[in-house]
Amino acid sequence: MSDNYHGRDKHCPPEYAERVVPGMTRLRLAAWFHGLGFTRGAEIGVADGRNSLMLCQAMPGLELLCVDPWRKYGANPRGGPQEQHDGNHAKASARLKPFNATLVRAKSMDAVRDVPLASLDFVHIDGHHGFDYVLQDLTEWSKRVRSGGIVSGHDFYHFRNAGVCEAVVAYTEAHGISDWFVCDEREPSFWWIKQ
Repeated sequence: MSDNYHGRDKHCPPEYAERVVPGMTRLRLAAWFHGLGFTRGAEIGVADGRNSLMLCQAMPGLELLCVDPWRKYGANPRGGPQEQHDGNHAKASARLKPFNATLVRAKSMDAVRDVPLASLDFVHIDGHHGFDYVLQDLTEWSKRVRSGGIVSGHDFYHFRNAGVCEAVVAYTEAHGISDWFVCDEREPSFWWIKQ
């Protein structure tokens, strides 16, 4: 993926700088999940499985649900030829084979129907980055996270064809979530503890 897709500044927007936790990265977030005793999670938007692999390595014994359509569809700005999606699926399958990871080749809103409410310790949302899609993912996948679990996601910065920041702000404001945070890294993640 070229920098033109994401834009030049891949950092948390300055208006949310007070939410950045110094030194926190996705890897440290995963280590924190492990320290909390989390054993069941989901990643929405897996691509070639690099982040899912990091989660599994940081959290021995993790049962991870990996959801991605791994196919081209009209609203997907990461279009690309189907061969690219098939290649990413093959890479994810190979990377995650040694772990307790289940790859579900489906769109997020189709896959979420099969996940019981409050059954996950965490979710990490990194699927379609359009505002409506992120908001749908936050709305539906948050319901699958138990109280005391973590709702998290990736790419909390402004870039073309995206609405991650706007969706996170809209969701947290609508649900009265004042304590939400952002990682201190390029292409930062966001998270909050579900009450």
